[in-house]
Amino acid sequence: MEANAIVLDDTAGDVIVVVVEGEHDIYTAPTLRERLDEALGRGGGIVVDLTAATFVDSSVLGALLDARRRARRCRRRRRRSPGPTRAPGVQRILDITGLVPVLPVLRGRDEAIEAARSNGGDG
Repeated sequence: MEANAIVLDDTAGDVIVVVVEGEHDIYTAPTLRERLDEALGRGGGIVVDLTAATFVDSSVLGALLDARRRARRCRRRRRRSPGPTRAPGVQRILDITGLVPVLPVLRGRDEAIEAARSNGGDG
């Protein structure tokens, strides 16, 4: 994958994983919004995997919150998973902003995919 990539991984079948790698800010947030729109348009569950993200700013958090709002409106569930090795910069901004209860952090991609399939938790 290229540096600062945002790609869709549909290998889980009924759950689309939006994989975010590298540093992301106001310049890459529009690409994230496009990928999230595409994932929402496909239907099914959505997981945003930030395991390989080293930095995200408020514009990226805004894109995630907007996608969550739209998904809930469509009665779909989406989850974000930083995976087993959390990037400290990403976890820190979620902690500082108080968004962990709104954008739950799960232990890994597999757990997040199962949560998206079962529609559990993020109600």
